[in-house]
Amino acid sequence: MRAQTAEPDTYKYDHVRSQTLMSDMSFRPTAPRPGDRLPDFALLTTDGTRLSSETLLGAKPLLLVPGSLTCPMTKASAPMLKRLHAEFGERVQMVLLHVREAHPGEHREQPHSFEEKMEHAKQLQAREAFPFPVLVDDDDGSVHRSLDEKPNSAWLADARGIIIYRALWAGDESGLRQALEAAVRGEKPAKPESTRRLAPMAEGIGVMQETLREAGPRAQRDLIKAAPPMAAMAWIADRFRPLSPRTRGYAAMGTLAALTAGAVAATVRAIRH
Repeated sequence: MRAQTAEPDTYKYDHVRSQTLMSDMSFRPTAPRPGDRLPDFALLTTDGTRLSSETLLGAKPLLLVPGSLTCPMTKASAPMLKRLHAEFGERVQMVLLHVREAHPGEHREQPHSFEEKMEHAKQLQAREAFPFPVLVDDDDGSVHRSLDEKPNSAWLADARGIIIYRALWAGDESGLRQALEAAVRGEKPAKPESTRRLAPMAEGIGVMQETLREAGPRAQRDLIKAAPPMAAMAWIADRFRPLSPRTRGYAAMGTLAALTAGAVAATVRAIRH
């Protein structure tokens, strides 16, 4: 058990909070934009190879996607990223950047050293079998912080390192696909930014409960405290197995909306009578 510090690290948190979840829903005004240069980096991969932005760029565009072992959005977007790699992998460099844990718990604690972060990255690589490199950010999350600290965003740069597309959620497959199709043609995407939330969030909610179970009971309790509606949707979605994650997520959203509407209607009737 770790000793408590006087000043907790707000980046390497041990308990997810509502403020963090709210900040995940939009880019900061100071975040890199299309037209800006992708931040430089030189990081180790899970197999011990050091890769830098300089070595990855030059011949091909580069797609960089942050993620973590306890992030439901990472788990949800993994199959899609592997599909896109099968289609574009020879023409686009793709890497996943392992960052802080989105929902740490007793079984998957927040890494407080590079060695711990590397171990989590190896577990993520083993679980998802990514066919592309998994980079490990440094202990302070330097690269992640320079990319706005989003848990599972997407950053596509051209061969010169200039950002041509960013997505709040990598799971927006249609947005990412159109960007990759433009990039391999040497063009700028027609839509240089995606802030779509509904479809990616539905997919994430569909696998949220199982991801939090793997992280540990504390991760589940923290979500209930930080975002009760999201926790409720995750629990409901888990009841809709064996439907696909996205279908489970939509079903949970619809169920919670219906229950909420029913409760409001019942309250109104009770007040009137």
